[in-house]
Amino acid sequence: MLLELRDLVTRYGAVEALHGIALDVGAAEIVALLGANGAGKSTTLKTISRVIAPASGTVTFDGRSLDGLTPEDVVALGIAHVPEGRRIFPGLTVLDNLRLGATPRRATRAEIDRDLDAVIELFPKLRTLATKLGWTLSGGEQQMLAIARGLMAKPRLLLLDEPSLGLAPLIVTGVMETIARIAREGTTVLLVEQNAHLALQIANRAYVLETGRVALSGPASDLLTSDEMRRAYLGSAVRTRHAEPTSP
Repeated sequence: MLLELRDLVTRYGAVEALHGIALDVGAAEIVALLGANGAGKSTTLKTISRVIAPASGTVTFDGRSLDGLTPEDVVALGIAHVPEGRRIFPGLTVLDNLRLGATPRRATRAEIDRDLDAVIELFPKLRTLATKLGWTLSGGEQQMLAIARGLMAKPRLLLLDEPSLGLAPLIVTGVMETIARIAREGTTVLLVEQNAHLALQIANRAYVLETGRVALSGPASDLLTSDEMRRAYLGSAVRTRHAEPTSP
């Protein structure tokens, strides 16, 4: 396995957010991490990328423990984290945002230019937006930019946190298709997503978290047709999304 989590415990002060979870991610897989708000999904990604240090347990990437590493060390090892909310660098153009994504690699200008061409091939619209300030883009365009910037680090593992959040359904479909293509081309993806139905359609396997514990896991195709999954997560996710008020 490329990534292994064992008995992982993460705390925010005295509050325990992850209660000894275990999960595996194999090379070139898409593994979905599902669950309700507050289940520990984002905390899991932050613990892997070392934005948060675990209280106990182990995270192993390609056979190497991440214990004691900084977020910068983790990026250098080949793990890129695209956080919820996109976090586009303010005041910088789309092209500058993309170039900054390659900074941890210490790549040559020629290598960066080659990789820019590759990520723009995935997101062709970014070519026409290259000179625009990143923060002026639409939500869907910013999400494309955030994923493309993560890919500029040439990661072996891409951590994606809620890439569909706040996007129109048509844009969401395009983002999911691109994530599937990224995996087909060899980059492993650990995907946190509240739209469980869409995530399970592109994932190989999935884990479902409940209050910091793994409640369900298995092949995505099995979970997609599971009565337990449908009652507890798929149905509730649909009802919740339909109940959300639209922005004025």
